[in-house]
Parts: sequence; structure tokens; C-alpha cells
Amino acid sequence: QGVITTKDNAQLISLSKGGTIQDIYVAEGDTVKKGELLAKVVNLDLQKEYQRYRTQKGYLDKDVNEISFILDKENESGLITLDGTRSLSNKEVKANIELVHSQIRAKELKKTSLDSEISGLQEKLSSKEKELALLAEEINILSPLVKKGISPYTNFLNKKQAYIKVKSEINDIESSITLKKDDIELVVNDIEALNNELRLSL
Repeated sequence: QGVITTKDNAQLISLSKGGTIQDIYVAEGDTVKKGELLAKVVNLDLQKEYQRYRTQKGYLDKDVNEISFILDKENESGLITLDGTRSLSNKEVKANIELVHSQIRAKELKKTSLDSEISGLQEKLSSKEKELALLAEEINILSPLVKKGISPYTNFLNKKQAYIKVKSEINDIESSITLKKDDIELVVNDIEALNNELRLSL
């Protein structure tokens, strides 16, 4: 492709991309039409650049096909699994997926740990509530006996103090459970955000 100009009956061809004329398909005096091939120009640099872009396009097409396959194979929860990414040939994309998956795994382990802690606290809470109910029952029994002078007041007072202490412990446990549930909610949100980040990065 070029622009033909004439000067002193000479034909000068200005090549927009440079190169060497290999063949000329028209002779002096020929009538030519717009778009007609006049000559063949060889530009090795341009050919190499074209080949490079063509190769890159091939890699990109392959990446797009592989990623599309992964997205099509998402499980019912809508999450991208590591098993589905093992066939990826793009190391950068694969490394990014593995990094995000490791972050997700760390968050899931944290959630599992928090769930376990909450389960332990709930068992402790149940035990303390039984202890509190027993103390309340003992206080109700001792109260009329103390008034009649049958049971010593110190025994009644000890039970009251124990009741107050257990009640305070129950409040602390309930607060801890609430805080850990809030932590779990944050972790779940983090996991969801990481999964969205993973999907968007593809």
C-alpha cells in the first residue's frame, strides 16, 4: 500500500510502513482502478510484528476459551473451584486464582474455628444456666428457712453471691457468642467478596 507520485516522468513510491518492493504488477501507461494491486512490498519487521500479534491472539483465544469453560462449569453455589482451573495454561491467571483461593481457604478455616468456639460457648452457657436454675431453687428453699431461723443467713448469702456470679458469667458468655457471630458475619462477607473478586478477575 502506498502513494504513487510523478516527477520528471519518474515513478516514486512512498511506503507508509517501509520495506522492499518485490514485484510490480503494472507497467507504464497502464490504467489502474482504485484498490487495484500495483506492487508487492516485503517488510520483514512488519511480518514479524504481524506474526507476534497473531501468536498473542492465539494465546488470548485459548485463555478466553479456558476461562469460559471454567465459568460454565461453576458449581451450584456459583463458586469457582480449584479443580476447574487446573487445566489453565495461563500461569498468571492460574496463580491469581490460586492466591485468591488460598485467601478464601484461610477465611473458611477462621469461620470453622469461630463456629467451634461458639459451639463450646453454647455448651458452657447451657451448663451455667442449669447451675443458675439450681442456685435459684436453693435460694427459694433457704429464704423461708432463714426467716424462721432454721438455716444460717451466711449459707443463704453465699448462695445469693454465687447466683450473682453465675448470672454475670452467663452475661459474659452471651456477649462473647454475639461478638463471635458478628465476626463470622464479617468473615462470610469477606469470602463472598473474594469470590466476586475471583470472578471479576477472569
